[in-house]
Amino acid sequence: MMTTITEAGRDISVTRLFLFVRRTDDLASACQQVEEFLAFCRSRQSDPFANERFLGVWVEEHIVTSLPQEWVQPLSATQTLLLTMREIFALWGIWSVASMDAVCLETNEGMALSHNLVLDALIALTQGDAGTVGAYSPVFARGTPMEQVHAEIKQLNFLYPLRIAGPVYCDPDTGALSLQDELSCH
Repeated sequence: MMTTITEAGRDISVTRLFLFVRRTDDLASACQQVEEFLAFCRSRQSDPFANERFLGVWVEEHIVTSLPQEWVQPLSATQTLLLTMREIFALWGIWSVASMDAVCLETNEGMALSHNLVLDALIALTQGDAGTVGAYSPVFARGTPMEQVHAEIKQLNFLYPLRIAGPVYCDPDTGALSLQDELSCH
């Protein structure tokens, strides 16, 4: 069941899509294949992937095949985040697209996923493997002002040095993923 947060009398989904890719060289083809998969999902409105939005992309070879169904990440001394992979669809060993939920274990309330929450959890998850250094690409809606994109990437680079790659853009209507924002290229 999808977790929701209520804000001003309306429910806000905290489920987000996340793309895991084996190598940077696979990113462009993974974006195209995931776009085709999401187009199929959108044609079947009842599909769990049909209306969810992307948060980010994690590029790292091992997690694509060893993605846990759920894992915990301390938020503070008194709170723990539970990340759950609700649905996963994959081209085995190359990419996986996952529908993720976040819940605070102590309050059992859904939490909105942010780049920082997910990055902290992914870095903690891969710390045990000394040879693993993942790269994160934040996903922005197509047409997001470039100033906002640059500001968010600058902030992420400050907080997570050597972990942030270029942005990925998503068309919120079609789910199309692109390594450049077509709206800013014209």
